[in-house]
Amino acid sequence: MSQTPFYRAVDAASLGRAISGARREAGITQQELADRLGTARRTIVRLEHGEAVSVVLAMEAIRVLGRDVALVPRFSKLQVKP
Repeated sequence: MSQTPFYRAVDAASLGRAISGARREAGITQQELADRLGTARRTIVRLEHGEAVSVVLAMEAIRVLGRDVALVPRFSKLQVKP
């Protein structure tokens, strides 16, 4: 049984890497994600590189990729259980 990785994002760059990893895990190209979001591939490239895009677009990308966002206090110990 394969486990879906848990991504921790602490800034725009790490959020972009997490979205990129989730997209690849889902087997979706940047163009396919852009099409599903009704945006340009270049916008997905910017998102994945941690450049400025709307938070609405980032949240929609996360939803399309079948992920959720959890806000965790910075210095907390987080345990993820199946």
